[in-house]
Amino acid sequence: MTSYKIMLTDNANKDLENIYQHYILRADDKIANKLLSEIDNAITLLGSQPLLGHLPLELNSTDKDCLEIFTKSFRLIYKIEKQLVIILIVLHQKQSVAKAAFNRSIH
Repeated sequence: MTSYKIMLTDNANKDLENIYQHYILRADDKIANKLLSEIDNAITLLGSQPLLGHLPLELNSTDKDCLEIFTKSFRLIYKIEKQLVIILIVLHQKQSVAKAAFNRSIH
């Protein structure tokens, strides 16, 4: 099985930090760490199976290169370029991908 490198953009790293801080303040470090572990597992999976994702419905007309994969609570928006998976955005499932993409200028 082919292995892909994973790269997180600055936006994705900021998203992870914001998620962690949000759950540290509103819950506790155990929950925050569990959620980051859930996201990390999805990222690791993309390293070996990047085509698991699908085109986010909200981005149909704006960026056909983006794919998304879901965890229990979050969505990871990413692109594949050769042997590289680029994580663009990490957001809660209830958040708008289109709005996040516009705010982060990914398209």
